[in-house]
Amino acid sequence: MLAYTIKRLLGAIPTLFILLTLSFILVHAAPGSPFSMAREMPPEVKANLEAKYHLDEPIYEQYGRYLLNIAHFDFGPSYQYKDTTVNDLIAEGFPVSLTIGGFALLLALVLGVPLGMLAAVRQNRITDYLCSAIALGGISMPSFVIAPLLILWAAVYNDWLPAGGVDSWQSYILPVITLAAMFTAYILRIMRASTIEVLRSNFVRTARAKGLSTARVYGVHILPAAILPVVSYLGPAAAAILTGSVVIEEIFGMPGIGRFFVNGALNRDYTLVLGITLFYGLIVIAFNLVVDLIYGWLDPRVTY
Repeated sequence: MLAYTIKRLLGAIPTLFILLTLSFILVHAAPGSPFSMAREMPPEVKANLEAKYHLDEPIYEQYGRYLLNIAHFDFGPSYQYKDTTVNDLIAEGFPVSLTIGGFALLLALVLGVPLGMLAAVRQNRITDYLCSAIALGGISMPSFVIAPLLILWAAVYNDWLPAGGVDSWQSYILPVITLAAMFTAYILRIMRASTIEVLRSNFVRTARAKGLSTARVYGVHILPAAILPVVSYLGPAAAAILTGSVVIEEIFGMPGIGRFFVNGALNRDYTLVLGITLFYGLIVIAFNLVVDLIYGWLDPRVTY
């Protein structure tokens, strides 16, 4: 497993290099510049600013300089946020994004796994139909529709929870529920289909024939086998949660990485967009590696 981990980490280097190169080309190909998006400024001032940040150099020189900075884990200064580096903004926003995304994924697992098993056990009964309807609703309604409805219901009409911000832990409840809704639905459907297949397996019939208790059959034999497809889904889910949090943070006014990314993209803040893109890439690669290792630990048939 150690050799496999090292191989995956080495393989991540060219992936990140390609991601960084394509992102660098795309952000510089966009019309405008970091200093043309704000209010009008004298040409001399704009030229001085571009010279200060080396934006007047040829694109290949800017790219080489940026790669050198990245090699020293320096994402550079932000053009939009005065006297602030991209490293500082990531350090400021990541705890917020991690809290929203982490609890959303945890909530999706806590709800989706048992509901999926319940729907499979009660297949073609009212419980199964109800769980399937919940899953269909969660998949059909995007987060930018769920979020305003939750704000109206829980914050405006009933004044139960804050509508946004990070003033208290209650401020995270609505964003977490909004982000978790779709992933709960997907996990529910995956778990239902997997459990139905496992229930028809010979080893389950054997376990029941031995007289094992229902709790032992489901907890020891069915759950570990049925949850494997859910574990495989966690890798893509992590990437989807990162991109989904961009919308959630903007709607609820949460100062996370996603909101910084949106503001940076709108204001042509090259270093901020590139820094967050590279950081997202690192997180996704690391999470996928962890998921693959967990899958190998759960399934003895998999060898690395």
